Amino acid sequence: MQTINPLKLIEELKDSVISGTPAMIWGGPGIGKSDIPNQVAAQLNMNIIDFRANLFDPVDVRGIPYLHQQNVESTKYTAWAVPDVFPIAERDGDRGILFIDELPTAPPATQNAFLQLLLNRQIGDYKLPVGWAILCAGNRLTDSAAVYQMPSPVRNRLAHYELDPILEDWVAWAHQNSIDTDIISFIQYRPGLLSDFNPDEYAFPTPRAWAMVNRKLSKSNIAEDRMFYSVSALVGDGAAGEFVAFKQIASKLPDIDAIIKDPSKYKRDDNPALLYALSNAIAARAEETTMDNIMKLADKLVIEYQVVLVRGCLARDRNLKSHPAVKNWITKNANVVLG
Repeated sequence: MQTINPLKLIEELKDSVISGTPAMIWGGPGIGKSDIPNQVAAQLNMNIIDFRANLFDPVDVRGIPYLHQQNVESTKYTAWAVPDVFPIAERDGDRGILFIDELPTAPPATQNAFLQLLLNRQIGDYKLPVGWAILCAGNRLTDSAAVYQMPSPVRNRLAHYELDPILEDWVAWAHQNSIDTDIISFIQYRPGLLSDFNPDEYAFPTPRAWAMVNRKLSKSNIAEDRMFYSVSALVGDGAAGEFVAFKQIASKLPDIDAIIKDPSKYKRDDNPALLYALSNAIAARAEETTMDNIMKLADKLVIEYQVVLVRGCLARDRNLKSHPAVKNWITKNANVVLG
C-alpha cells in the first residue's frame, strides 16, 4: 500500500467524512494515528466519540437482547437495546465522527459485529445519526502489536490509508505544540530516530514517545545524572544516549535573546548539532517584532540552517510569511521549498 503523510491524510479523511465513506488508518505504534481524527474533527467543527474496539465483545457492539410484546395476549419478541456508547443525536449533536480505535486488536467476532454499521450505518435497532461519519485506526500485522487479521468483509467496507510519519510535518506540529526545542533540533539532526520501531525492545522512539519525553522534561526538574534514565525509559537506550549528548552540545548555545536583540553579537559556528539547536531556539522566539533581527541572524547561517530557521518561524505563526523581511528572504531564495 502506498503510504501517505499526515497533512495529506487529514485532507483525505475530511473528504471521507464529508462523503460518508468509512476510512481506516494503518500504521506503526506511536505515530499519531489516534490524534489525526481529532484534528479532522476540530477542523470540521464536529464532535468526536472515541470507541476502543479491543475493549468490547460482540454483544457490546450489537446490544443486549430483551423481551417485548405489544400486549398481554401478543407473542413475545426479542429486541436489542441500543448501545449508549454510540452517537445519539439528542445527546451528542447532529454532526460528528465515531472513531473506532484499535480495530485490528479486537477479535474477529467483534470486528464482524461492525459489518452492518460500516455498510448500512446501523446495527439492529440502532441507526447512526445522518450527520455522523466513521473513522477507524489500528496497527498492522507486521507491527507485532497483538493484532488479528481483519476479515475481508470488514476490509472491503473501508477506505484504507497507511500513515507514514514525515519529518517536516512533525517539526511543524512540534513547534505549534510547544515541544522543547532541544527535542525538535535533535530529531532534525537525527531524523531516523523520529520513529524507529523495534518489537524486541520495551522502549523505542516514536512521535508519541518523544511527546512523552517533552512532557516529562517540562514538568520535572531532572538531575543531570538521571537524565539518561529518564529519557531511555521512553525511547530506549540508543536514542536516549544520543539525545543526552546532543542536549549537552545545545547547552553551549549563546544567549538567544541577546543575539536576537543585537545580531552582530553572534559568532558563527560550524557544528551541525549546535546549528540545529540554534535555529530552533531562535524560531521559538519568532513574532512580528523580532523578525527583522531574526532574519539578519538567518543571513549569518548557511542556507540549510536558514531553511530550518524560517520553517520553524512559520510553523509557529504562518502569518509571519507576509512579514517584509521574510518575503525578502523568500524572494532571494525562490528555489527553496518551504512547504
